[in-house]
Amino acid sequence: MRPAALAYFLVVESAVAAAAIWLLTTLGTIQDADWLRFAAVMFAITVHLMVVWRAEESRRDESAGPHIDLTSVWTFAAAIALPGALAVLATIWMRILIQPIARRQPHRFMFSSASILGGTMLAWAVVHLSGVSLGSTGRVVPDLGLVLVLMTAAVVNWGAQGMNIAIALKIVTPHTRIQEFLGSRADNMLELSTLGAGVMLGMLMTTHWVGPLLLVFPVILVNSLLYHAAERRAHLERLLREQEQLHARLTEDAHTDYRTGLLNTNGLAEYANRLTERCRHDNKPVTVLAIDLDHFKRINDTWGHPAGNAVLAEVGRILREKLRPGDVAGRDGGEEFVVVLADTGLAQGTAIAERVREAIGEMSVVTTDKYRNTVTLRGRNLPSIGGDQDVGAISASIGVAVLPEHGDHLADAQHCADAALYTAKENGRNQVRVAAGEVRLLPAPRLDEPVGEAQAEVTRSA
Repeated sequence: MRPAALAYFLVVESAVAAAAIWLLTTLGTIQDADWLRFAAVMFAITVHLMVVWRAEESRRDESAGPHIDLTSVWTFAAAIALPGALAVLATIWMRILIQPIARRQPHRFMFSSASILGGTMLAWAVVHLSGVSLGSTGRVVPDLGLVLVLMTAAVVNWGAQGMNIAIALKIVTPHTRIQEFLGSRADNMLELSTLGAGVMLGMLMTTHWVGPLLLVFPVILVNSLLYHAAERRAHLERLLREQEQLHARLTEDAHTDYRTGLLNTNGLAEYANRLTERCRHDNKPVTVLAIDLDHFKRINDTWGHPAGNAVLAEVGRILREKLRPGDVAGRDGGEEFVVVLADTGLAQGTAIAERVREAIGEMSVVTTDKYRNTVTLRGRNLPSIGGDQDVGAISASIGVAVLPEHGDHLADAQHCADAALYTAKENGRNQVRVAAGEVRLLPAPRLDEPVGEAQAEVTRSA
């Protein structure tokens, strides 16, 4: 432990131990009625913790922050109705019984016990050193003064325990905010309610010693309700997490091409447009790659669709490996792929396209043909080995366009990249071509417009 934490632990424990020993020296002056009240409290503590052992252990495991139990009802009642020495013994006995439930490291358990015992003794001091009568006087002012004293004792007990443990944890883990150690609003409301029940029990014990025996079973029932509420909350939280995971999985499936692991058409449109708009807002270029596998139909016809699917899956793997995390890649149907590169100019985008083309041309895919024979389909850039395997040579043609040079929107860049792709195919395939200029879609001809005039318009534009 850090020296500051060790020093704080030892100072608090030494002070509490000294005060407890001083109070225990008064055991010889205790009256018989006090021993009856003490025996009733000890019995109630024992029965309570033995019955709720497993439930309280489960609640403690589910608790994210400080664990709030119901034992304060006994220790605070003891601080009100019993002499200081007996209040100390009741608190120590409660901590002995709760140790198997707490399952904390010895030094942590000892410090927590010292904090609880210190809070109990402070509450006892507020009540018994104030000089107020615990019995009813029939006069408004003294009786209201008793109420004020008891409320002060409850706040002192609650604050001393909580702040002491929070300060210690802050020293041990300085990077954590102290609010995290004080417990939630619900936890603190439960603790204050427990102290309120302790006040009523303590007042009842001053008139009759059987008070703890009457309250032990209601406390056990409340503990059981808390346990079932915690179980229900944990169950609902698990259901919520499962629903969120299912929703995320469904969203991913709706945007993912299952064959390649890349985005499908819907996902490509959503994420690519989002990336393009962000780059345009930041005045950064965006490069678009249009990729098409050469003679892919020949692969399907010669080797069968399983072989073609294996090639598509391998291309998807290559794109995921070659691209950066912020880039977007998707399958745009069949053997066509689209890649959108964020914050990438034409020169860098062309270099990336070349790396992708070379990687596809060096693929070696082990698969099965239409007759379920094992075959290896090789990339076009690999050395020829002859035979029928060269019929299925794999390569890709890639067209490159960049925004804003080739348009204002993603659709403009895609059309330009497609035009460059067709140029690459017309010039021998297995190459990268950059869009020559801006390409715009022509409006569709009207139904009453002669086909010849529309064709002439296309020719003049070309």
